[in-house]
Amino acid sequence: MTGVLAKFRALQGREKRLIFYLLIVAAVGAWKFIPRPWKPSSTTQTQHYTIFATATKPQTDDIAITIEQLYVAYSNQFSALPGFTRDHPKLKMKLYKDRAEMRRVNPGLGWAEAFYRKPYCQAYYSAAEINSYHWMAHEAVHQLNTEVAHIDPVKWLEEGLAEYFSTSRFTRGRLAVGQIDPNTYPVWWIGNMATSSNLAADIENGSVIPLRKIISGNGGPSMRRQFNLYYLHWWTLTHFIFETPKYRDGAFALARDGGGVDAFERHIGPIEQVQTEWHAHVRSLKADLAAPAKRPRLTNEATLPSPVDKP
Repeated sequence: MTGVLAKFRALQGREKRLIFYLLIVAAVGAWKFIPRPWKPSSTTQTQHYTIFATATKPQTDDIAITIEQLYVAYSNQFSALPGFTRDHPKLKMKLYKDRAEMRRVNPGLGWAEAFYRKPYCQAYYSAAEINSYHWMAHEAVHQLNTEVAHIDPVKWLEEGLAEYFSTSRFTRGRLAVGQIDPNTYPVWWIGNMATSSNLAADIENGSVIPLRKIISGNGGPSMRRQFNLYYLHWWTLTHFIFETPKYRDGAFALARDGGGVDAFERHIGPIEQVQTEWHAHVRSLKADLAAPAKRPRLTNEATLPSPVDKP
């Protein structure tokens, strides 16, 4: 330490000022991005999870039931994967009482409404929304992929799987995977996608990104400018593959092998051929969700946080 101080004293004034400025920048960066201290008010144990929470007990219990049903639904789909581990330590969750607390404790989140950073799935109880758990469920799937199934899919399938489960409807005490809940992200943005009945026209007008670009992760529009559109593609493509009988068996193999272009064409089929069927599936979803009984019932759209297209 003495040697360091001696070297600092030997520096010129300009060099000392530069180091001082760099220290200020580092301190500001740390203040902006380093998590703040947080102390849970309760700890809830379930069969597969330990939930540390500042949410109320009824809210925590609600999330506990939901997360266990998600675990069951996920296991039903993927327990045959070669890396799936049934005997694992309990998964960990931090459940904040509201959005403001989560963002205060975790500054620099940007648009994120929940996140997974091993070993914690971190979310808040979305009391302002009809569906209070969909942000949490999305990140919980990332946790299941990493810590239970031990798969590492490419971007579109990693996010698509998370959306496939988190957009599903909770009914009769279980998660009905594939039955779409319109009060979830990104379902409420589907009107921006596939705006005509013609695939070529939709690619031309930008409401459809060619699937080869989606699957490869190369050559598409700016993610920053078309954030919601990418999530819509990842979700609808995953939903199409897992919910179409002729592709269902291939979907499992696709998840096992990571979801890249080669795996997709080996287990599902030629991308451009599948693209035509997927476009029809998207149009069918749009028509179904446009029916009065399926329209999203948002409590107050201005209060509901969600990613938006960036300018």
